[in-house]
Amino acid sequence: MLIGLFYLRALNMRQNIDADYIHKLNKKFHDQEEAYNYDSRMGATYDYESQQQTIKELESVLGHALPKGGTVVDVASGTGNLAVKLAATNWYKQVIAVDISERSLDVAHQNAHKMQTTIKTITSDMTILPFDDNSVDLVVGCAFLHHLPDPKTFMQEVLRILKPGGEFIIIGEPTTHGGQLIEIIKAPLVWINNLRRYFFNQRQQQMRWDHANIDVHDFNQQDAEQLLRGFNTPKIITEGFLSPIVDQGLMTPIRSILSEKSRIKPIFVSINRGLAWCDATIFNAIIPKFWRVSLKLSGEKP
Repeated sequence: MLIGLFYLRALNMRQNIDADYIHKLNKKFHDQEEAYNYDSRMGATYDYESQQQTIKELESVLGHALPKGGTVVDVASGTGNLAVKLAATNWYKQVIAVDISERSLDVAHQNAHKMQTTIKTITSDMTILPFDDNSVDLVVGCAFLHHLPDPKTFMQEVLRILKPGGEFIIIGEPTTHGGQLIEIIKAPLVWINNLRRYFFNQRQQQMRWDHANIDVHDFNQQDAEQLLRGFNTPKIITEGFLSPIVDQGLMTPIRSILSEKSRIKPIFVSINRGLAWCDATIFNAIIPKFWRVSLKLSGEKP
């Protein structure tokens, strides 16, 4: 009965995915649905404080300060959360955002303008990255591997385009158990939102799919190790429990129906900071590694 009421993610990395179907669905979903709603729904901001938090997170996964200079590529960049904040440091020769959604990249340019910086954008899926071999110094990405038809093949593309000694950092991927917990908690709110949108928002009545349809994978320890094959100094980090579960399971569906200037949103930020503190000081130490919610990976090309 419970399984009938709640959607559960497919376990681990799936095989034999219809790549063309997933590519088309990703493009359509992100062009029509996510491009102009994602930042608001996820509570993304573009200011100095959020930039410093992002840099701190990336460096914690890498295990040292971010390399400076050269070319940075933000893969599956969406609205440019990583690309814009790295470009605003003025540390790099160029920062390039690559995404399948042209409209998301349009928003990325707008976000760059907010931070008084510029980025280069390229529209492409992630099957074959549009870069020469050994041409990129740093690859970054956030919350995208679980949307790809074949994450392992993608990681070989990252290995191909990085210069020897170049590094990659990926954050925000779902662990198997953590992803399921979030789906169970947010299912009632997602169902209510879908009903509301169907009856009251004519523009979105044509959207006949759920976000879950492009959430193709989640990842366990073995999956993570497979993704890192071929890289030096591979790092697998899992963290977060209360904060991502409450934020993604409860706050994200609520944010999607709030106005841009809602007074509730700053309250959510404060709550999330408090829960993140609880995770860092308590839960990351006691929750088993792959029951934590967020998977982060890094490595270096030999």
